[in-house]
Amino acid sequence: MNKYYIYILLFIATLLWGGNVIAAKIANNIMLEPIKLSFFRNLVAIIILFPFVVKNINKIYILFIKHWKLISILSILSVSIFNTFMNIALKTSSVISSSLMPSFAPSIIILLSIIFYKSKINLLQSIGVIISFIGFLSIIFRGNINNLESLNFVTGDLWMLGCVLCWSIYSATIRIIPKEIDNISFLFLIFFVGNIFVFPFYCYESIINDSFNIDENYAIPLILYVGIGPALISYIIWIKCIKVIGASKAGLFLNLIPVFSSTISIIFLNEILKNYHIIGAILIFLGIYLVNREKNEQN
Repeated sequence: MNKYYIYILLFIATLLWGGNVIAAKIANNIMLEPIKLSFFRNLVAIIILFPFVVKNINKIYILFIKHWKLISILSILSVSIFNTFMNIALKTSSVISSSLMPSFAPSIIILLSIIFYKSKINLLQSIGVIISFIGFLSIIFRGNINNLESLNFVTGDLWMLGCVLCWSIYSATIRIIPKEIDNISFLFLIFFVGNIFVFPFYCYESIINDSFNIDENYAIPLILYVGIGPALISYIIWIKCIKVIGASKAGLFLNLIPVFSSTISIIFLNEILKNYHIIGAILIFLGIYLVNREKNEQN
């Protein structure tokens, strides 16, 4: 497959994910609870995928029984935890901070590839990972290391940290999906299984808030967007591209998420770009550049 076609697909995927961060923030502004948004987002994806898999449902069931441990782990990491944690994070964290954090994911993916697949990393790549990590910490501590001592940082940033870690593990692990499971069947399985794990938390949240219904203004269009775009289209693209160019190279495109979401949030949500955002972003991107530059030289 043409590499430029892959790059275009990854551009589209990250654009939709950038919009997903904005959608999650808007959901909090209109009192659409984070777990409810996650549950119905997954439900939309399941409903759309069902007609494509219904004829092979018995085969899919057999594949799940055969690989239930791997599928369950990937489902929990991606569909259950990743999106739910992000929605919760945006209750307190800004769009700019939340969208910058996934930029550190490529460095985590590289480290996980070393652990899982014995990939090699040299001095320059190690320096790049460390620089990216320092940039990541700059955002977490909001530019002041004293915030670590006093634990004076936004709770949402910690939720986003968990979100990034889960996505990195998912991306590093996805390459071992058995070839007998096609992309559509795999997506249906992870959304279906993942939403089973989300369901009890959705029920608990709804009981606490005394509302199982979707009656908020703009809620249905918002759910349809995150269910069709970021949940379905982006996931299909991500799985396809990782299988072609690998998790490390595809992960570099996650750096486009803050570009898209931060620009939209500054223009339409009146968020402010602060110095620690800029410093953190520069360090993260510099680290990723060093890692990728060394790869290109080796190639």
